[in-house]
Amino acid sequence: MTVKPYNFAVAEARSYAHPVFDGVVKHTFLIQAQHLPSALPTGANARDPVGMNRRVYRDVVESLRANESILGSFDLMNLGITIIADRVEMVDKKLFRVLIADEDGIVNGAHTARIIEQCQKDQVIPDEQYVEVRIVTGLSGTPDALKSDMAKGQNTGIAVRAESIYDTEGLFDRLKSAVSTESWSSRISWRESDKGDFDVRDLTSILEALNVIDFSNSSNKHPVHAYEKWSIGVSKYADDFKKNKNDPSKRVYAALEPILLDGLYLYDLIRHDFRQIFNDHISKSGGRLRIVEEAPASKGKFDFPFANLEADRYRLTKGAAFPIFAAFRNCVLYDAATHTCRWNGGFEGVLEMWRRMAPDLVRETFEGTKDIGRTPDALGKNRSHWANLHRVVRLDVLSAALEAAEGM
Repeated sequence: MTVKPYNFAVAEARSYAHPVFDGVVKHTFLIQAQHLPSALPTGANARDPVGMNRRVYRDVVESLRANESILGSFDLMNLGITIIADRVEMVDKKLFRVLIADEDGIVNGAHTARIIEQCQKDQVIPDEQYVEVRIVTGLSGTPDALKSDMAKGQNTGIAVRAESIYDTEGLFDRLKSAVSTESWSSRISWRESDKGDFDVRDLTSILEALNVIDFSNSSNKHPVHAYEKWSIGVSKYADDFKKNKNDPSKRVYAALEPILLDGLYLYDLIRHDFRQIFNDHISKSGGRLRIVEEAPASKGKFDFPFANLEADRYRLTKGAAFPIFAAFRNCVLYDAATHTCRWNGGFEGVLEMWRRMAPDLVRETFEGTKDIGRTPDALGKNRSHWANLHRVVRLDVLSAALEAAEGM
């Protein structure tokens, strides 16, 4: 058995003796994520930190980078890391030396630790992001089974996600059919255990953002949850399927599915074009915007498979992209007689509108960062921002309709 020392620089530290097991002490550290020690042993963990391409772990990455969460909230959203160690020595109030045996170490949170380690290498962790680390010492004098019981008990936190159950029930068969001929279809994960760069929530969120049936363009309601809480889109899709199982023609999302591929294309286009449009029309500093993310060194460049666009080092974050994308709901027409949705003037007309209106929408988004907050999550959850962008596109659509009527 090898015991190694690890230095923990802390923002806050608390320690207390266990009330039942003599000699056992629990230490709680709050640490800047970018300063978490690397290569912590995982000998005590009941499951190895593998499967890092599972969507649930990629969601943790986005949370850590604060692309899809409030800056500074990582320790409040994440369960943190629990470690079994030999002992903890205080060097000073803000620095502790922790001695850990290779057969002990992380008993829960190994995936979190590995995610943080990778993001440290990519230098993408904001200073404001912290992680909570709990260290248990003094277990050598307790029953031998306690360590293994801790490992089993600490690793029961990831529940089966709803979409895994929905997929088993065949609820996503129509979506699978809709994307089956696309070159990127194999990159979609339909259940939690699937390996893929995207999952079914990406698809249902696109449909929800364009949902003119539940969110009429003439109303003041907007599908903010398409970004804010992706699970709602999946749940609504599943509920709609079950409710109309005997009559699929009445499904709300059956009417929207014909425009899914176009919607994904437009979404990719917006994320791809934003920075260059900002540089061309507003300032040359688009790469320094908080709402524009740069690909980490480990990734190289972002790809845009839905629109088959050239890979790029930069892309617009989801929080900033969704309000722009959802504003094009103004271009979706619902035909109640045929229960189908289509693009007003065809999808080529929508693409032309994006090219024409992009500078205005980029400018409005930039102004939004000044008024609302510079983080993408603040924009993505702000109702007023969604309403404002929707109004900008709606005025253009109505003006075009008026001109067409006057020209008749």
